[in-house]
Amino acid sequence: MEAKNIWVVKLGGSLVSSHCLTLWLETLSKTNAVIVPGGGMFADAVRQAQAHWHFNDVTAHQMAILAMRQYGLMLVGLCPKLIAATALEDFAEFQGQTAVWLPNPDTLDEARIPASWEITSDSLAAWLADQLGVENLLLVKSMAELDNPVGKAHEVTGTLAADAGWVDPAFDYYAKNRPFKSWLCGPEGYAKLPQGFIEPTHAFTLLRPSL
Repeated sequence: MEAKNIWVVKLGGSLVSSHCLTLWLETLSKTNAVIVPGGGMFADAVRQAQAHWHFNDVTAHQMAILAMRQYGLMLVGLCPKLIAATALEDFAEFQGQTAVWLPNPDTLDEARIPASWEITSDSLAAWLADQLGVENLLLVKSMAELDNPVGKAHEVTGTLAADAGWVDPAFDYYAKNRPFKSWLCGPEGYAKLPQGFIEPTHAFTLLRPSL
């Protein structure tokens, strides 16, 4: 696919309780972004089931990926302008349209993505951004403090972002030494699009790989 000017945008699962979710979908539907769904309440159900039944992490990992698919299907249901895409090859076919990635557990197993709760949709979004060869990845979170960063908060390392709970612990590994830049924003960030896609330094917080 021609990846120039295409953004991968991960919509956090916690946005499911925010009025901003549908505003994000409507705004993104006017772009050619690739949306990565979080796991949200569907992934929370997997965590609760594992805590109760104590099944292994491989099973939980596969169920959590399916949770992302459920959230993704919900996003498409909320905004019919979006297109669901499962295989990496689908994105070339849907070029110029806004696609929602519905990850396949088998594909991620073949890519040898470890089965761990330290790897969430944050890291998987970084993996997808690398696979698609895009230039930018935006992680949209429900943390309001990311909407109006102060001081040097316009730039943060992956390690510090993980310590703050903004990204998962494995994100820095999947984003480091990759050709794309990573960015963070809060729930109100949709108001800064599409200009933010043109001048991200004025709209988002740069998520810089740790040294």
